[in-house]
Amino acid sequence: MKLKTGMWKTLLTLMLVSILMTTNVYALTYDMQSNTSVDEPSELLPKEIKSDRASEKSVRRGDFFAEADLIITDEGEGNIGALAIAYFDHGVDEVYITIYLDRWNEEQERWQQVTYYDAEFYAEDYPDGLTNPDVSITFLNQERGYYYRLRSAFSAIYGDDYEGFSPTTSGIWIE
Repeated sequence: MKLKTGMWKTLLTLMLVSILMTTNVYALTYDMQSNTSVDEPSELLPKEIKSDRASEKSVRRGDFFAEADLIITDEGEGNIGALAIAYFDHGVDEVYITIYLDRWNEEQERWQQVTYYDAEFYAEDYPDGLTNPDVSITFLNQERGYYYRLRSAFSAIYGDDYEGFSPTTSGIWIE
């Protein structure tokens, strides 16, 4: 028994729809190039400079995430200060901040991750609104005589929307 052309088209269309409905879908960030990786380049500042600040602002107007700041400071004795601050136009539901500490490997001419710190913030913990969460930490007893930098990942959720930034500081010399 032969199928008519219309039946073939219907059958193929149903197969295609079935395949598409069962295929996995992977969520990705808006701009895959904006993710901070350990291979992100950073300037090595003169050894007498003991702090650096990186700021990232919304190029295209975001709905709620205005800016993210990241500051690295030499606190002496091998201690490295890190300050990360997120700024929002209004209160958000959730904020996630990760700070990565990297050390410059002169032999390999690349940055290598030493450690990291994660922080989570939720609106129910901030009755006045989650508008400017910050993380202030010190990475203690790091090896001296190297350049260090900070990378970060700021993520915020408001309703069903997600926005994020990934500033990276320049490298500062730790004695």
